[in-house]
Amino acid sequence: MKNAKAGAGLPSFERLFIKHMLIPLSRVFFGWNNSLKLLKKEVKLISDLIKEIPEEKLQKRVEINRVFGIEEHSKDYSINMALEHLTIVTGAMMFVIDTLSKEQAIDKEIKIEDVKPSLNTNDENEKFFLTMNKYFSFIENHPKNISKTTKAHPWFVEFNNKDWATFTFIHTFVHRRQIQAIIKGLDY
Repeated sequence: MKNAKAGAGLPSFERLFIKHMLIPLSRVFFGWNNSLKLLKKEVKLISDLIKEIPEEKLQKRVEINRVFGIEEHSKDYSINMALEHLTIVTGAMMFVIDTLSKEQAIDKEIKIEDVKPSLNTNDENEKFFLTMNKYFSFIENHPKNISKTTKAHPWFVEFNNKDWATFTFIHTFVHRRQIQAIIKGLDY
């Protein structure tokens, strides 16, 4: 685990399962509104999970068994590190969704290692909830067109703007499960 490289990816079977099964199914069953509704439920679950945890425990790194959708490198996060990662990614996804919605290309390559947490500060939960509320408002006010312009996810396929909005929910779901595993490893 200590030698795992950031951005190295998921095990092949898991990556292929997501790429060839989950993503195509999500394109059929998830739209703008139900992805947002499910994301709000995930954020509420995260809020409920962490509300009673002492501040110093939010910053304690815990090594967990790898959960589905989490690469090996991310197995020893604190809760705040998981929240920082979600904050970084959600902010980036707003930019990607907005840009694709305008049918503009994004030339910069998206790299997993660029969205890894580095701060683990005591206010990551506040930043996370502020970012999520900003995202909720962004999507609620979005025209909800489906872009022809796409941007590739580094591990999966080309996503249009709606795919990225759906992936925001899926990504948060995965990291909520990571947070639950971290909580199990805390002794409080």
